[in-house]
Amino acid sequence: MSTDIPPTMPAWSYKTRGPVSKVLKYTTDFPTPSPSKLAPNEVLVKIAYTGFTPTASTLPAIIPPWIQKDGIAIPELEFSGTIVALGSSTIRPEIQLGTPVFGGTSLEILLRRGSGTLAGYCPCPVDQLSVVPAGMDLEHAVALAGNGVTAVQVVDAAGVKRGDKVFVNGGSGGAGSMILQVARDRVGKTGIVISSCSGGNVELVKSLGADEVIDYRQHDPLHEYLVKEHGETRFDAIVDKAQSANGSLFAFAWAMILNLALPAWLGGTPRRYQMVMGTPGVDVMARVKKLAEDGVLVPIIDSTWEMEDALKAYEKLHSQRARGKVIVKVQE
Repeated sequence: MSTDIPPTMPAWSYKTRGPVSKVLKYTTDFPTPSPSKLAPNEVLVKIAYTGFTPTASTLPAIIPPWIQKDGIAIPELEFSGTIVALGSSTIRPEIQLGTPVFGGTSLEILLRRGSGTLAGYCPCPVDQLSVVPAGMDLEHAVALAGNGVTAVQVVDAAGVKRGDKVFVNGGSGGAGSMILQVARDRVGKTGIVISSCSGGNVELVKSLGADEVIDYRQHDPLHEYLVKEHGETRFDAIVDKAQSANGSLFAFAWAMILNLALPAWLGGTPRRYQMVMGTPGVDVMARVKKLAEDGVLVPIIDSTWEMEDALKAYEKLHSQRARGKVIVKVQE
């Protein structure tokens, strides 16, 4: 079942491995994924907005496109848009043709078929998307797709509860701003949330619910300041995005290995450490949707770029100066 779908679409794609700034090429006549080739549990989404993440943006430099269909691939995973085709076994009653949705396509679709979300249309498993929250537009909904899910799952994994004291390292970015809001809701009025950011983002982070905001540039090294000011009342949970300045997957993985494997005196962490990668699913996305509808989770948009300016959007993402989510408007 499908609506009228054009044979071609706008898309950024790459044929050789390398940084996005060098390998991505833009075209307006890329072949549109065929509804007839959808898996039974998939839908085809007309993409309105794509959300960028540091990790996904490194995949073109790591994954060779020759493993993908026709040796060409479209990057990115997150989206908001409208359902235009249904697979034969999509049985979620709330998901119909024309339904506005947000979500994230699967790595399997991205890696095997080369179908990412920086394009006019993209297939997606029906259990990895949700109806857009009531009263929210597609531009803001895309910020919930990955970071909202990650925020809920990170706070769950940390076991945050009422009355806890929590530290969120980096509360002004796309993921950090979401984690901060979910943590604020979880600890309640009796809990404490402390966060770090650069001086220019202090007021933003305060507005998201932080009781104390630390300018990491004024208090460098940050860990020594935390020991001095908060050593007597320990944090119940610390959330830290272990990435390098360019969001490298290699740096992310190396930081995880150090924290998990090394003793504290060699640079590891002296308490339980867990890496959490946001994984979309029906239940968690329903929770994200409700948090947004209840006003607990407010998407923060740094900037919205036209499709033709996607490379400029990547520059902003990699600058480490984004206040919230960097997104691209694919089409109306």
